Amino acid sequence: MSGYTPGRLSWRHLDQEQAQQLWDELIEWVEWFRGCYRLTDRIKGCWYRHPKMVEELTAAMSAHKVAYEQLGDGQVHSWSPGSWHYQVYQPLLQRLAANSDEFGDCIDGRCEPPTVQVTLLDGAREWIAADIAARPTPVVAAVAATGSLPDSGNGAGPAVIDAARMVDLIDSGDAEPVDPDDEFGPVSYDGHVWEWSDDTEGYVRT
Repeated sequence: MSGYTPGRLSWRHLDQEQAQQLWDELIEWVEWFRGCYRLTDRIKGCWYRHPKMVEELTAAMSAHKVAYEQLGDGQVHSWSPGSWHYQVYQPLLQRLAANSDEFGDCIDGRCEPPTVQVTLLDGAREWIAADIAARPTPVVAAVAATGSLPDSGNGAGPAVIDAARMVDLIDSGDAEPVDPDDEFGPVSYDGHVWEWSDDTEGYVRT
């Protein structure tokens, strides 16, 4: 995904070395967690074979470390041990109870978590492409949201003027059609000639 940098806890993005480090960290924490909170009946010893449990426990561990981390220079976390117990631990217990069948087929550490087949329906890509095509271009969306025109980036003013704005400029006398009979013909404005562009759905300076 463009602009997205996965963190060290994103299992599906880890390489071998990163995965080894996270497994070591998670196993140490989960075994402490199961023993301290007496959760061996809710979190079976084969938890590491269950991707859903691995993700749940990774999230709980991450939040726990933040809540108990010591910071210097007067810095404080928005998390605290109390908030971890009420906002992470308690909801986790409820999810464990609601998903007790997660370990239903596990006997004496022997388990084979079911593999879920995930497929995208035929035509999904076409549907998405049509949805994207029907949306306004970034320039038009920016004007609608801010009421202002995006700058050309070179200090020379707006790069595109949408049709409604150009009509206002013509009506006010600030802009003048080169050919008054051509509704979408070139327009003279701000010392430049502007022509309609289907690509940007607006007038661009020539």
